[in-house]
Amino acid sequence: MIFGAFFCLLASNCKESESSTENWKNTPSPATNQQASEHPSQLNDTPKKSSPEPNVGDSSGKNTPVRFLAYNLKNYLTMRRYIAGETVYKEKPRNEIDALIDIISTANPDILGLCEIGKYADLTDLQNRLAAAGVKLPHAHRVHGSDQTRALALLSRYPIIKTNSPKQTDYIIEGVPFSISRGILDATVELPSRTIRLLGVHFKSKRPSQEADQALMRRNESLLMRQHIKDIMASEPETQLLAYGDFNDTKNSKSVSSIRGRSNSNSHMKIIELLDARGESWTHHWKLEDIYSRIDFVMTNPKLAPHINKKESKLLDPKNWEVASDHRPMLVIIE
Repeated sequence: MIFGAFFCLLASNCKESESSTENWKNTPSPATNQQASEHPSQLNDTPKKSSPEPNVGDSSGKNTPVRFLAYNLKNYLTMRRYIAGETVYKEKPRNEIDALIDIISTANPDILGLCEIGKYADLTDLQNRLAAAGVKLPHAHRVHGSDQTRALALLSRYPIIKTNSPKQTDYIIEGVPFSISRGILDATVELPSRTIRLLGVHFKSKRPSQEADQALMRRNESLLMRQHIKDIMASEPETQLLAYGDFNDTKNSKSVSSIRGRSNSNSHMKIIELLDARGESWTHHWKLEDIYSRIDFVMTNPKLAPHINKKESKLLDPKNWEVASDHRPMLVIIE
């Protein structure tokens, strides 16, 4: 069903320059059919891959749980920032980066799903800093949508054996074409004991848009994501699927509910309930309004759900979390 909008075959010209990350735009730019047909590969940047690091204490690795961490990094990129009362064009502050590296290295993930990374150079910088801290994630995949400033990325210790893109990434609201702003990351990773397919998203923020209602934009993005999940399970019904990211909406919102789908279908996505040490589940602090809310989620389909260690999976709450980001990272253990 189509809710408040019609999908159209349009896509954004997402070609990047080699210069530093450009300033963020609140709304995506309309797309064209010509751009979609000429430049489909420009939505993805996949760095060169190397061999995975060996498992420690298990020669086969098959009995080693896999640690997946989903994290919105809060602008790991170059942008206009307000520092000491002045506006400067600058990368993420060093104290914030140091806090991120400390948090991620302590969590020691095998796979890291990221929101709000900048250009490929920013991803490489993060990758190198993590390696220096003892977390070697040599396999990488990066995707952006019409917003070329904030991208999605996946870093993995295990090989990324395949990447895909949704058939449809565009929609129309009241006659105006839009393209999903941060894209949909789709990567298949070969683990020691199984193969999983990961879908990363970062939906439209709650910031008002002059072009369309921000809630309706998220709703349309979620419908694109739901259709992509249905397409995957229709063509490959044995797929073990993990969806994650910053949905910018709460659990019972229309956009999050759209992703989950019908509970009796093979494409149903179930939210993994994650709590911190105090039993709290909020993932984001909106400092301007002083609102704590759960807008980040990790979901699994029925094929992967039995292999999630729910007891050990949790929401991380390090003391320096708000120095690093306005989001808290989500740790999921896959067995």
